[in-house]
Amino acid sequence: MSFAVCVTVDVDGEAGLPEGGRHHAHRLTSRSERTYGIARGLPRLLALLDELDARATFYVPGITAERHPDAIRAVAAAGHEIGHHGHRHLATHGLGPAEELAELQDGTAALEAITGARPAGYRSPGWELTPGTLRELGALGFAWDSSLMGDDRPHWVDAGGRELLELPVHWALDDAPHFERTVDPAGLAAVWRSELRHAREEGRTVTYTLHPEILGRAHRIAVLRELLEDARGAGAPVLTHGAVVE
Repeated sequence: MSFAVCVTVDVDGEAGLPEGGRHHAHRLTSRSERTYGIARGLPRLLALLDELDARATFYVPGITAERHPDAIRAVAAAGHEIGHHGHRHLATHGLGPAEELAELQDGTAALEAITGARPAGYRSPGWELTPGTLRELGALGFAWDSSLMGDDRPHWVDAGGRELLELPVHWALDDAPHFERTVDPAGLAAVWRSELRHAREEGRTVTYTLHPEILGRAHRIAVLRELLEDARGAGAPVLTHGAVVE
């Protein structure tokens, strides 16, 4: 696997609130931050990606696509890839086998109905993947997963007798934990650019994760611009997860 950069965007919307937002209907401030990500952060990210001619993989819960179909159609229409991120954005380790399967089936149906394409890749909500969900991903014909942290190189994992390509993640390469501790975008930029240098030296593909309500803020989006410009300057193609699998 050669040196490349993957930009991934988790478009959680209101489903990203605890327990999928089921008990937050009356918490308008909490919900408004999430809808900001759809209404303002997402268009800002799309505009930057279009300006730099970069394609990303957007992981979307099915219920978010149902609530905001025009926004998700706009992502697909811009040439980006749509991946599966659960249906209600519920942590899989708290679900029984039937619920795990239903989350996969319902999320697939919602995304396919809205985008016209069946998702081929999966990312577990909260990055908590269970053996049961992994087996179901194999049975349902998914091509890749992006939820695990056992390596920093893409590698194959067994999914019930069928191999999926794992495109690994890490909290340091995700914007959310960083901004829980600080308001300074420069710290995140330093970590991400350092990882880029090491990935180049080691000749591997690296995945970055961001959220529209977080990095889509005007004072933070320069982190993504700098990363993409550095990647191009270092000779790294910016690929979707599907392109890496191919």
